[in-house]
Amino acid sequence: MIILAAMTFYTPFQSIFLFAAALTFCLPAALSAQLITGMGEQDESGSRVQQSFLPAAGYSSDTGLFGGALYQRFNYRGDASPFLSNTRADFTASIRGEFVGQFAYERTRSFNRDIRNRVQIVLFRSKISHFFGIGNDTPFQSDLYDENYYFFQNRQVSVSWRLRKTVVEYGFDGKLDIFSDVRVSYVDTSPREDNSSLGNESSAIDRTNGYTNMIGGGLIADDRDSEFIPTEGYRYEVGVRLSSDVFVSDFNYTELWLELRNYIEPLPGIVLAQKIRGEHLLGDAPFWGLPTLGFERGLRGYHLDRFRGSSSVLHILEARTWLFSFFDGELRIGGQLFWDSGRVFSDQDSPGFFSDWNHTFGAGGAISLFNPDFILRGDVGFSGETVRVYAGIGYIF
Repeated sequence: MIILAAMTFYTPFQSIFLFAAALTFCLPAALSAQLITGMGEQDESGSRVQQSFLPAAGYSSDTGLFGGALYQRFNYRGDASPFLSNTRADFTASIRGEFVGQFAYERTRSFNRDIRNRVQIVLFRSKISHFFGIGNDTPFQSDLYDENYYFFQNRQVSVSWRLRKTVVEYGFDGKLDIFSDVRVSYVDTSPREDNSSLGNESSAIDRTNGYTNMIGGGLIADDRDSEFIPTEGYRYEVGVRLSSDVFVSDFNYTELWLELRNYIEPLPGIVLAQKIRGEHLLGDAPFWGLPTLGFERGLRGYHLDRFRGSSSVLHILEARTWLFSFFDGELRIGGQLFWDSGRVFSDQDSPGFFSDWNHTFGAGGAISLFNPDFILRGDVGFSGETVRVYAGIGYIF
């Protein structure tokens, strides 16, 4: 997912005002973009094709002036669920030296079999990646942040491939899938200055660049009523990935993760969504491969990658609802409230599982345009250190 904006402001009132203004700006831009491309067209095979193009431009205190665009194409066919194919390409670039480009293609039927196939390519270059140290209690000073002390240069390219196959169907629409992962990536990092957070810890970091090639797999149990806007059900995932010199990788370590998502509708039109995710690494992982918290998808309100450790645990509770509907449901406007909690673990931290958790809270809005699977989302997160504003495509889970 590409974050279209991530801004820091000094008062909650400024944050809410600018967040509302951002949604006001996104609405006409997205409307015009959708109308230009045309929606719901059918190809020669009878499949319904929906396309979206969304330009993005603005200013962020983290990245400066930026611009970009997103293109997404859904191909729906009657016997394919939730789609036959989903193509997505997006990029953003800023005058402060950050570029993010992503291409992803997913197909629910591949090789003439019911095998789900997803390929993703990511290019990333930044002079303002964040490193606050390793641990759950790393110090933070706003004046050092303003002096770029926590920034480092980061260049990455990665290609990932996932195959999924349903092995058991159960209940109303439940499926148990087995999946395999292949990921090839190269990362090159360097301190921006000798007197910086990464520069001062360079002696404790073995490598600042290298290949990380991984192979893994796992299980997914999915019984949601929708992949994009679920209102009830669950999705559970457990997996393992291995990086080894056998795969021509520069690092030898194992990544384990467990993610539990649940959705209920306690009142008509109000959905409670919950996510619990745990990650743990074994072996000699590079610092950029360690689990992090403090980003769009966890601990919203902290600076990007604020916490970094060999293990992490995250809990998100979010209440969602649609407030207004226009044009027979073609345009919907909604909102969400959230509470994020989590922590990382390292050799320097307390081993107590229930101690030293970090908490954030906030609110956001969502707009659904013509296609219920295409959602513009924005969130304002508050923490004890700063305020963050996020905008992107789709719910975070």
